[in-house]
Amino acid sequence: MNPLEIFQRALDAANRAMREGGFAAYMQLLDLPFLVQTRRATFLVASAEEMRPTFDAIVNGLRARGITHYERIARTADFVARDRIDGWHYSHLIADGERVASPHLSRHSLVRRGDRWLFSQAQYDMLDGTEWPLTDADIFGHVLMRGAEPG
Repeated sequence: MNPLEIFQRALDAANRAMREGGFAAYMQLLDLPFLVQTRRATFLVASAEEMRPTFDAIVNGLRARGITHYERIARTADFVARDRIDGWHYSHLIADGERVASPHLSRHSLVRRGDRWLFSQAQYDMLDGTEWPLTDADIFGHVLMRGAEPG
């Protein structure tokens, strides 16, 4: 299997866990400690308890905005070591067939642990969050609530 296929499968599994609100399934996809970078800060998440509020903010934010399709599409992925893949993907937020935000580019790294590929790092250059956990405003500040008019 090529690195782009591995990367896309990992993204699909994470999307599914978020869409279904499956925190335990989501945590099975992370290699702790998990490094998260925003445009203005870097965080090292060491436990499920530390990840839970941000996971909930994502899941609840998608629901609050009526997002029916949260898709992350892999664009590039390469082996940078035998057991590490770095990849870039575009995130798409769609509500009933309408785009609610422009696609945004993010970077993730996967590491192989036994026969599993786990997310070890995430880089979100479109987020400004400077404190952990990230909040709804940090994550969705660029996305309008459905029915809201631009300001």
